[in-house]
Amino acid sequence: MWYKIKTHLNIFSIISILSGVLILLPLLGILFELTSPATPEWNHIKTYLLKEYIINSVVLVLLVATFSILIGLFAAYVIARYQFKGRNVLAWLLVLPLAIPSYIAGYIYADMTSYTGTFSIFLRNLGILHNISIMNLFGASLIFSLTLYPYVYILTLSSLPRQSANYLDSAKLLGSSSIRSFFTVTLPLLRPALVAGSLLVILETLNDYGLVQYFNIRVFSFAIFNAWFSLGDVVSAIRLSAFLMLTVFFIILLERALRGKKKYHMPAKSRFVRRIHARGWPLVFIVSGLSMILLLSFLFPVAQMIYYLVLTIQQTWDMDVLMITLQTITNGMIATIIILIIAIFMVNFNRMKRKNRWSRYWTKVSNLGYAIPGAVIAVAVHLFFVDLDRFLSPLYRLLDPNSPTLVITMSVFTLIFAYVLRFLSIGFNSVESQYEKVGDRFTESSYMLGYSRLRTLLKVDLPMIYPGLVSAMILVFIDVIKELPLTLILRPTNYDSLATLVYVYTSNEMIQEASLPSLILILMASTLIYLITHFKKGVFSHVY
Repeated sequence: MWYKIKTHLNIFSIISILSGVLILLPLLGILFELTSPATPEWNHIKTYLLKEYIINSVVLVLLVATFSILIGLFAAYVIARYQFKGRNVLAWLLVLPLAIPSYIAGYIYADMTSYTGTFSIFLRNLGILHNISIMNLFGASLIFSLTLYPYVYILTLSSLPRQSANYLDSAKLLGSSSIRSFFTVTLPLLRPALVAGSLLVILETLNDYGLVQYFNIRVFSFAIFNAWFSLGDVVSAIRLSAFLMLTVFFIILLERALRGKKKYHMPAKSRFVRRIHARGWPLVFIVSGLSMILLLSFLFPVAQMIYYLVLTIQQTWDMDVLMITLQTITNGMIATIIILIIAIFMVNFNRMKRKNRWSRYWTKVSNLGYAIPGAVIAVAVHLFFVDLDRFLSPLYRLLDPNSPTLVITMSVFTLIFAYVLRFLSIGFNSVESQYEKVGDRFTESSYMLGYSRLRTLLKVDLPMIYPGLVSAMILVFIDVIKELPLTLILRPTNYDSLATLVYVYTSNEMIQEASLPSLILILMASTLIYLITHFKKGVFSHVY
């Protein structure tokens, strides 16, 4: 039984409540700003463009989710169900496309398939095709799928080996073929993993700006940037942000409504499905399919970037690139540490108040950031700190008569704050899942022995959840250094990250010069992905 804890305020509840308030205020500000009078630009967007934004966003999301599920399900199924040489290596290599931001893959593939591009020249020499165009909605959906399918792959690969063989044996005894058993038994049991993975894919797709801007795909993130920077209309950007927020919440609510009260459980003691040794044509098909996925999603783009790097390294390598790399790492580490600290306190607040429905709702609402695209969060945070700076401007002038009005808004602090708001849920979910694994017994014993909550956290909890903290730190750091739309809007003047440097190069059609910052970004993310997939075998413990 949970140790009785006094309900008065403590360090966990204070930090959790204050963090939640600071996170929610900018988002509530967007809803408040909707009451502003409509502008001529908004009337034009609503009349002529809004329908196009909605249709393109919906079609793009449906295509990306479908392609990602097909690729991720195929890769996870053959890795989980078949045994063949090189399987263990392929299992984690198939996660590496997650290290390539979609916008970088888009720039490279657009260049490779241009008239003078490597791929186009190769096909023309073979006499197959004379002109390829991927800079359209369908091409963008393929590139998103190739870089985002690992979300589906990882979650499906975690679920498949834990399915009980009893279900498949029962289907076989009832005369069901292998194909029919897959569609009637295996696939329905994978629904939670497939839905969770595809939802992450959808959120990342709606968050992207670099790829859709380069391909001129008119979706909501494109519209928000266009309204703010091209039209100079903050009101239109706010209203488009609100539309995008409502779209995301509608998708989440629709999934929960379709799920209903269905529960997916596996027997506590069950015999798991044994892997089949692949031979002959099945082996050729499996290896060819996985190799093609890996080539298209990772090896081809990286090889092209390495080639460009050789051509441009003398012009692009300088101290500025080194400083931008250090800035990217520093910002990523600061944001990651803050996120983990807040996540740890929030999880403990939720554990102590687990019978309190209010505390559960509070932590859920405080972790909405990842479900909201970066462009929306950037708009919300910018408006929030502009208002805060205006409120504090008398204090600034008192301290320094020549002080500018926007002190906090134009600083790195705003950027770090936005990172924390957007990626807090990743850290929270990782820490919470680790706490669930270790249980409450040791924490309860510590409280009963008279240890304070903070001392229990430092001496008992943290050593036990250390593996989960490492995983959470890597996941958050990767997402922070890859983030583009949020960084583009909120970065201080003349302040770049690797992601924005790539964007600046490609905006000026300097694709080859963008290879150096792109490869640095991919190398960091790939190294961290290797660590997380091999740290105490992590999510792949059932694969080896």
